[in-house]
Amino acid sequence: MFSFRYLFILTFYYLVNNAISFRCDRRPYGSNTQASEPDGRFKLEVLGAENNAYIPEQLYVVQLRETDDESSFTSFMISAEGDVKQDPRNPRRMIPLYPGELRPQNSATAKFSDRCLYSVEHAMSSHKTSVEVYWQAPSSGNGCVTLRAMVAVNNEVWFEDGGPLTQKLCEDMRQPDDVAPQLNYKCGVCDEAKYELTFTGIWSRNTHPYLYPENDWVPKYSDLVGASHNADYILWMPGTLASDGFKDLAEHANSSSLEAEIREKIGDGVRTLIKGKGHGYRKMNIPTYSFFRADKENHLFSAAVAFHPSPDWFLGVTRFDLCSEDNTWLVERELNLYPWDAGTDSGISYESPNIQTFPQDAVARVEMSSYDRNSPFYEVDIKDMHPFGKFHIKLIRTYHRDCEEEEPTEEPPATEAPETSEESAEASEETNPEPAAPSRYQTQLDSAGDRR
Repeated sequence: MFSFRYLFILTFYYLVNNAISFRCDRRPYGSNTQASEPDGRFKLEVLGAENNAYIPEQLYVVQLRETDDESSFTSFMISAEGDVKQDPRNPRRMIPLYPGELRPQNSATAKFSDRCLYSVEHAMSSHKTSVEVYWQAPSSGNGCVTLRAMVAVNNEVWFEDGGPLTQKLCEDMRQPDDVAPQLNYKCGVCDEAKYELTFTGIWSRNTHPYLYPENDWVPKYSDLVGASHNADYILWMPGTLASDGFKDLAEHANSSSLEAEIREKIGDGVRTLIKGKGHGYRKMNIPTYSFFRADKENHLFSAAVAFHPSPDWFLGVTRFDLCSEDNTWLVERELNLYPWDAGTDSGISYESPNIQTFPQDAVARVEMSSYDRNSPFYEVDIKDMHPFGKFHIKLIRTYHRDCEEEEPTEEPPATEAPETSEESAEASEETNPEPAAPSRYQTQLDSAGDRR
């Protein structure tokens, strides 16, 4: 019995160690020697990765090269190893996390390895001074990834791991502007707030020239549509399925069905319908304005703008919290916007034919740094990409409310909709009978608690 238990423990630790170290036979074909310690002649680099961090799902170029301007190598292997974590269903078992995908950049110099998972190796044993391969970083939540290189001068002299031949990168936890901040579930602000939301389009032939539609009168933005709401309401969110109304917005730049869905929820999770006028030819960069209300219960807002033509792509923010941790209203914020995919159409370019996604996918970020040359995001680094639009959020005024004060009955939530659901203005127009320009640019405190 003792020997069986001892054997089990040894086997367990062997498997765990195997999972952690993720080793396979990476020695050069035909070699019978052991690896030498790296001597600095060769170096592995991840181009564009800053501070030993990777952006989830970003495409990187991994380069293996000589450092002394005279050395060369005949064979190589580059491998990606993911972190491990405990299996939540069996704490004694370790499970590996996905390390992303290594892929040959040039089929004449590299190929997928037949010997090792998540690895690329030489296609020909010829002398070379450098080689480059692609690495698609894993999605968010996969922790750190270690990239290791084996490089062989010949069958007898080869190096692996350690020092300049190993790169460990961890997920960059910084979020793009259009990712919502943490929610304040204990919002204690008593006063109500009125906000101005401005959308300004940036997408153009100058900023995003690759595969931009040839006919300048074709591109346009849909109406701006959104809502101020409570923490239980979801207009759209990554990882969820788009509603029928949202599908219409994303695929056809038609907001009417989505507006109807929002109106049905006024008083049941929604405070205000947000609506702004869409723009097209020669007006793409003209700002669109809309106003909305927020209160202690409904202190989040979500909004979206589709851009056309596209398969099902849109810009927006979701569940953005206006109530700060110190229980004050956010005063002002500008957000750069990048494309999201509604998960309902599988087209890869702006003017791709309609290809229904079946079954429907969840909402997700549009695939950046695509391998496909037919994609407008072919080999695009998200850090270098121009935003497609901007949201500018500005506090216009607050309405004093005592915390003990009961919710007034003379103004049901539904009356908020007309305030901002009418077509919003262009730069020179007003969207509702609010006081003139000063209220658009200055925060006014009304201690009298006037309620319109």
